[in-house]
Amino acid sequence: MVRCSRIFVMALALFAARVARGVIIMPHLFTSHCVLQRHAAVPVWGRAAPGSTIVVRFAGQHVSSSADSRGNWIVRLSPMRADAHGRDMTITGDGRLVIHDVVVGDVWLCSGQSNMQFPLNGWWAKALHARRETAAANFPLIRLLKVPRVNSPEAQGDFVASWMPCTPSVARNFSAVSYFFGRDMFQRLHVPIGLIDASYGGTVIESWTPMSALRRTPALHGDVAWFGIAAARYKKQLRHYHALMRSWAREARRNRAAGRAAPLKPHIRRPQNPFTLSRPSPDMAPACLFNAMIHPLIPFAIRGVAWCQGENNAWVNDPLYGVRLNAMIQGWRRDWNAPELPFLIIQIAPYFHYPKPAVGVPIVWQGEEDAVKHLPAVGMVGTMDIGDLHNIHFRNKQAVGSRLARLALAMVYHRSALRTLGPMYKSMTIRNGRIHIAFSGVQNGLKSRDGKPLDWFEISGAARHFIPAMARIDGRGVVVWSPHIAHPVAVRFGFTSQAQPNLMDGRGMPVLPFRTDHWPLH
Repeated sequence: MVRCSRIFVMALALFAARVARGVIIMPHLFTSHCVLQRHAAVPVWGRAAPGSTIVVRFAGQHVSSSADSRGNWIVRLSPMRADAHGRDMTITGDGRLVIHDVVVGDVWLCSGQSNMQFPLNGWWAKALHARRETAAANFPLIRLLKVPRVNSPEAQGDFVASWMPCTPSVARNFSAVSYFFGRDMFQRLHVPIGLIDASYGGTVIESWTPMSALRRTPALHGDVAWFGIAAARYKKQLRHYHALMRSWAREARRNRAAGRAAPLKPHIRRPQNPFTLSRPSPDMAPACLFNAMIHPLIPFAIRGVAWCQGENNAWVNDPLYGVRLNAMIQGWRRDWNAPELPFLIIQIAPYFHYPKPAVGVPIVWQGEEDAVKHLPAVGMVGTMDIGDLHNIHFRNKQAVGSRLARLALAMVYHRSALRTLGPMYKSMTIRNGRIHIAFSGVQNGLKSRDGKPLDWFEISGAARHFIPAMARIDGRGVVVWSPHIAHPVAVRFGFTSQAQPNLMDGRGMPVLPFRTDHWPLH
């Protein structure tokens, strides 16, 4: 039998019901039309009668295992080349199960909050050119799987959903960013593409982080403590609620027996279980979305992750976003047993209406940049130029999907050495009262998008007071100065949620916001 890691065993154990003879149960990751990851050992798992011998047949491979005393089994298919020809996967034991139209290609997990969830058909506004894009969304070799938006205080092993070939009727309600990313990847790679949409609008990053990762990170032990505090508070509220309702019910019975009118029902709502909220909330429990929406995917073989989240943490000026992002990435990688599982981060876009002081967005940007600089196989695409300052759900998802695909081709498929799609701050030097900024990731030089002088640069002296600065392009870098500061020490660029700077590289990619200082943000 194939040796299982701890996370494999945990996932299998979560198929709770005992399986009768002649029955084979597979998680919903394995439905007809699914995509298996090429060039990787592919885990296939499920449940059957305890002790039964399981044989998985696919693409000429016959792999066997035995169900353990609880009925759990797992096998691994050997690495396969991409194959667009749909074939049957047959699983036999005491019973027989056939999964039809299985192809081999690349599988991408697309996760995060509302700008990832935002469907082609939109909500109050549609994605850009939605009608035309939806009508053209007919790609049988792009397969879509939408994970139900649920949460749980305990790790789950399955969800109810099915893989679907990409058609206009399916795509219209699927993540627009995921679709455009997958479409561009399919058109460039010419292999089947599987897209798993595990997104949930209005959520915070701690809800997507494994509890094990929170426990490993001392700065996030408050999130772990939240569980105990929230559970105690909920139990106390629930006891109070039930006591009131019982008292009211007793009095109502006495009144009815005496022929009197029933007393008014207490004006109190049943307390909401914080661990099973059905709607997103800032109080959504840490790890609860990971438990219900990500854990059931493990250990399914995937090529990488596209991540678009941060707005809710920015909204509350969360100072720990960078720590949280690092912990989440490392936690997912540990559970997948993939230390360099690629993560492609979509920078959150500027938005004018964040609460003041709006330091949360720069904090998130800083956390995203730190992840790119300090973790392996993490990249980022910029959105400074395509966001809508008055709509947090900007409509131009095509640009984001296209940029994600370009970054993936560069970073994951090794077509160049880029780790950011947009120049990133590299270093600074001070000469003759001016600060010279160097960038990494510049493609075809730098330029102003609108032909006007460079904007959204700020400069400061030792007093830590930033004022608007002048700037000009100097080769592959920028020189920044102000006649009002003779001895500058720091520069910030676009470091506010209200900025849409005009500095870009020759391929049209915006320069990512940055600061050269490490002073507290106010």
